[in-house]
Amino acid sequence: MLSDIDLERYARQAIMPDIGEEGQERLLAARVLLVGAGGLGSPAGFYLAAAGIGHVSLVDDEHVEISNLNRQILHTTDSIGTAKVEQAARTMSALNPGMTVEPVLARLTDSNADALVGAHDLVLDCSDNADTRYLLGATAHRMGRPLVFGGAVRTEGQLAVFQSGVEGYQDTPCYRCVFPDAADAGLAPGCSEAGILGPVTGIIGAMQALEAVKLLLGFGTSLTGHMLLFDGRHGSFMDITTQRRADCAVCGSDSGPESGPDST
Repeated sequence: MLSDIDLERYARQAIMPDIGEEGQERLLAARVLLVGAGGLGSPAGFYLAAAGIGHVSLVDDEHVEISNLNRQILHTTDSIGTAKVEQAARTMSALNPGMTVEPVLARLTDSNADALVGAHDLVLDCSDNADTRYLLGATAHRMGRPLVFGGAVRTEGQLAVFQSGVEGYQDTPCYRCVFPDAADAGLAPGCSEAGILGPVTGIIGAMQALEAVKLLLGFGTSLTGHMLLFDGRHGSFMDITTQRRADCAVCGSDSGPESGPDST
């Protein structure tokens, strides 16, 4: 049952027919894993905290640098040199002291991925490197957890939901179905090489939080089986339908245990 403080804090969303008090209680009981406390993880984490997600685990092994601050809004100038997960946890807890934020100062690896993903209801991929993305995609499939993916560079963003390991969604694509091979760094440079406009990460990260809330509450239409492309330069979106691949190394009929970006 919601407390008086909860009823006041979440009043504006609990009055929505899609949520109500029961839905808010479900959010307060939810456990979300957020991988990456940077440009995407900052807005996503902020809105998960504001929405009243009861437990969020933050996974990142980096420390705050001044070049992060044009987009990583959980951090401040005073937090330069601080572990990102520690600063992010402080900021999220300051916004919503009623939630639990667990900072995990580590990189997602083969040795910890199963335990981390399996301990949560849903996963947000806010990471910034191919190894982590492929490992997270394979682990979410294997552990049967919904995965909300986001990506951003320059003025462009991507958003998708993968539920290939979730009951009832086995015919939908996994992450590797859509990205069968790791892109060459020269063809798909990261933010440090190509640049990034902060509001673009804000838009994609906020939409990741929205998709997470929708999945946890079971309302609306998710982006499962779709890839949403955002063009910030022209203010436009494009929705692309994605398909499961029978020869996928992760979810295909002949798939094996491999999960890394070079396993095909």
